[in-house]
Amino acid sequence: MAPRHRWALTAAVLVGVASLAHAQAVITNGTLRMGINRQGHLNFGNVPQITGTNTVGLRLITAAGDYESTADGCTCEGWGVGIRSGSGVGTNWGGANDDDGITRLNVVSFTSTANSATSVVDVTGLSAGYGIRVTHEYRPSPTTPNLYEVRVSIQNTGTINIPDLVYRRVMDWDISPSQFNENVRISGWPASNLVGSGSNGFLGSQPLDVSGGCTIGGVCNGNFETTSGADRGSFFDFSFGALAVGGTRSFTTFYGAAPTLDGLLAALGAVGAEVYTAAWCGPAGSGTTPTSCRGKNGPAVFGYGFQGVGGAPPPELPPPPGVIPEPSTYALMLTGLAGLAALRRRRTAA
Repeated sequence: MAPRHRWALTAAVLVGVASLAHAQAVITNGTLRMGINRQGHLNFGNVPQITGTNTVGLRLITAAGDYESTADGCTCEGWGVGIRSGSGVGTNWGGANDDDGITRLNVVSFTSTANSATSVVDVTGLSAGYGIRVTHEYRPSPTTPNLYEVRVSIQNTGTINIPDLVYRRVMDWDISPSQFNENVRISGWPASNLVGSGSNGFLGSQPLDVSGGCTIGGVCNGNFETTSGADRGSFFDFSFGALAVGGTRSFTTFYGAAPTLDGLLAALGAVGAEVYTAAWCGPAGSGTTPTSCRGKNGPAVFGYGFQGVGGAPPPELPPPPGVIPEPSTYALMLTGLAGLAALRRRRTAA
C-alpha cells in the first residue's frame, strides 16, 4: 500500500556537547538499525537493504545486508496520545505517522547519538486547561542486542487533571524478503492497561479509533497467530487512567528482531515483556513467497513489546535470567536433582 503522505524535514545545525540536534536520525547498536523521525515515529533515512526501499524503519543487520520490516510500501508506523471522554478522544489527541501525517504536535527537542535518539513533543490544540508532553527515548537494550529499549514518558503539563490518558502504537509490517505477505502473532491479553489490539497496521495514530476495522485476519482484542499470508500489521491501544497535574506516566517499549522466532521470544523474555507482537515472512512455500523465506525460521523475525502496562509475561516467553521458577516447577526440579543424587550414590557404592 503506497503512503498518502511523506514529510520532508530540514536538518538542524545546532551541535551539542554530548549529542547532535537533527531533524531525524538513523541509529544502530550493530545488530539493529532504526530510522527515527523528530516526532518519535519510525521510517526515515536512505540506507540500502537486501530488497525493497532504502528508507529505514526497523532492520536486522546481517552479513548479507539489512532486512527491513516497516518501511516498504506504506510507511505506516506511528503513535498517538489522547484524553478519553466517553468512548473516544474527539480532538483531544495528537500523534505522528508518515501515512496520516503529524497531528497537533509541536517539537520541543530532538537529539541523537550514533546509537540513541530522544524526541520531546507537546500536544497542541487541546481543550482549555489540558496539556500533554510526550518523550520517546530510544536506546540499546542493556540486556540483549536483539532489542532497542524505548522509554515513553507522558507528562500532564496542563492546569487540570486528565481523566483518562490513552496511547496507541501502530505499524504496518512489511517483512523482507516477502514484503506485503506476512504472518503476525499478538500476545499479552489480559493486561489491565491494554484496551485494544489487532492486525490492521493501516489504522491511523488516533487512539481508540478502529473505524477502519481492527483486524486483517486474526482476532480483535485478543491473543492470536495467523497462518495464511497477507499484508498485515499490529496496533495496541492502552488506557492509563487519571493523571494529575504535573504527574508523569511512564512505560517501556521494545523494538527488535532476530534470525528466528525463538530468538526473538528469548530476547522479549529476557526483558520481561508483558505484551508483544511478532511478525515473519510468508507463509513459506506459497507461490508468491521467495524460497529464502523460512517463516518462523527467518531469515528475519521482527517484534515489538511493552513493559509496565499492567500485565505479566506470556507463558511462551522464556523467563528472564535469574528469575526463580514457580513453586510447582521448583518442586519438580528438586525431585529431579534428588533422583540424580540417588543414582550417583548407587553408582559410587557399586
